[in-house]
Amino acid sequence: MPLNSVQIYVSNLLNNLELPLSTAPLEAYITPPTYEDIDRPKAYVWGGRCRGRRQTMPRTTSGRLVDGRSGFKQLDWSVDVYLLYETVPDSATVDQEFPVIVDAVMTALWTTPLNSFITDPTTGVVSEIVSIGEEWDFEMLPERTPNTLRMLLYTARITLTVTEILQG
Repeated sequence: MPLNSVQIYVSNLLNNLELPLSTAPLEAYITPPTYEDIDRPKAYVWGGRCRGRRQTMPRTTSGRLVDGRSGFKQLDWSVDVYLLYETVPDSATVDQEFPVIVDAVMTALWTTPLNSFITDPTTGVVSEIVSIGEEWDFEMLPERTPNTLRMLLYTARITLTVTEILQG
């Protein structure tokens, strides 16, 4: 279904993204591992909100479905990308490290080629991504120092709109 394919699409765009000032690429998940080391920058993709509209067309002809399809849909997904990064506080580039991670993620989303056809790996439903990253909201929380780790933990949330169209 569209939620499944959109989350996978965004996660795949970000997974293994090369980052400035980082020796390891971004690691992207939909469902995070139950236990994980924060040994490199992480992204968690969650697409739980959607506004949609449908353009009607005949649903049946003489009581039968027309090709099993019933209209065209436009789905405007609000996809959240949560970013997580842990670093040492005495790095010479500490003030730049997390902002350049955010910038790299935003740039990857802004420069994604359109129109992209995607296929849900579970249902086989084909849809088209016609817009990604044209609208977004960003929030970066103040860094925190986890107890006993003597590290800095940075977190942020990017909410972006992904517009998907499909027939059916």
